Amino acid sequence: MAASLPWSTTVFGIFTVLWFICLIYAADGQQFAETLRRPECFLPIAIFALAVAGMFWSDAPWAARVHIAGTMVKLLAVPPLIYQFERSERSAAVFLVFLASCTVLLALSWINWLEPRTILFKAIIPGVPVKNWITQGVEFVLCFFGSLALAIIKWRNDRHYTSLGFVLIALCFLLNMIFVAAASRTSLVSLPLLMVVATFRYLGWRRAVPLYGVIVVVICATWFASPALRGRLESIHDQYAQYADHGKITSVGLRLEYWSKALQFIRTAPFAGHGTGSIRGLFARDAIGKTIVADQIVANPHNQTLYFAIEWGVIGIILLWAMWIAHFLMFTEIRWISWLGIIVVSQNIFDSLFNSHISDYVEGWIYVMGVGVAAGMISRSRKPASPAVIPI
Repeated sequence: MAASLPWSTTVFGIFTVLWFICLIYAADGQQFAETLRRPECFLPIAIFALAVAGMFWSDAPWAARVHIAGTMVKLLAVPPLIYQFERSERSAAVFLVFLASCTVLLALSWINWLEPRTILFKAIIPGVPVKNWITQGVEFVLCFFGSLALAIIKWRNDRHYTSLGFVLIALCFLLNMIFVAAASRTSLVSLPLLMVVATFRYLGWRRAVPLYGVIVVVICATWFASPALRGRLESIHDQYAQYADHGKITSVGLRLEYWSKALQFIRTAPFAGHGTGSIRGLFARDAIGKTIVADQIVANPHNQTLYFAIEWGVIGIILLWAMWIAHFLMFTEIRWISWLGIIVVSQNIFDSLFNSHISDYVEGWIYVMGVGVAAGMISRSRKPASPAVIPI
């Protein structure tokens, strides 16, 4: 699953079914039931249950209701993953395989950017071999921090050459996001915020302040050195100005329009929302009698909190943020796996200000697998005596 996720949703789905069959065969029902009592496990299930319940007060077509409820099915994998990796000794292998798979994707991204004739599929732009730049940005940001974590671990174990190798890999991920036009604006904005989150908990002020100074210098240097980075960030202001001053439809302008209309929809059904699958219908009814383009009628307001609020109201917001908080609090200890867990949760929260990554397929599964495996490792380390190891 970890190897295929950056490349193919079909292959990933096949491996997911096989994993689930293996887990059913190996799991102990009573122990799994005990796992479900913990908030980090029952809150994702509660969100899926809310999505199913919301189908019955929605006026959307049943196909839309089933589809949107289906996007939440992935959350049901969080408890089984936590259960498995409380008992499995292969937790670190999942992260290493994901990093290796993304490193191959990184190499192909550089090749495509340097020589566009090597593009295998009809990519939108050179440097994005598969999927899209939002998904690739999420993957590369996580791999950047994961490579740094491995570099620190290897350095402390006196494996200095291996440590430098991981630093080089991390640098390649970072340079790709800076110089190759492959990173979304969301990833570029969230990267320095994640850097603060990643270092503040583990460094004292005497180390943190000089590090932040170096980060500021690096950001300034890359601003002038990378036209791609500068263009991506400057486009935020340019697109807003075109939308605000001339009413031109731009990516930034559309997001502001989505958010504005989302707030209007929320006010008409604040407690339980309009129901599962209702977003596109609300935008379509609001557009009646207006001159609009197709991009103004969407099923996603590009903000996860607003997404939940429109469909499931205050109940949905409470469950979403309760899940994020419960998962974040799982990773408060000072250890490398907690560091990775905090990065996964924090990235999902930051990026969900501008996208709906819980609802998205690849981004949502990255969150589910990252949290599930890391939380399982944390729980396993806290137990005085580990249960029998699951042979999968």
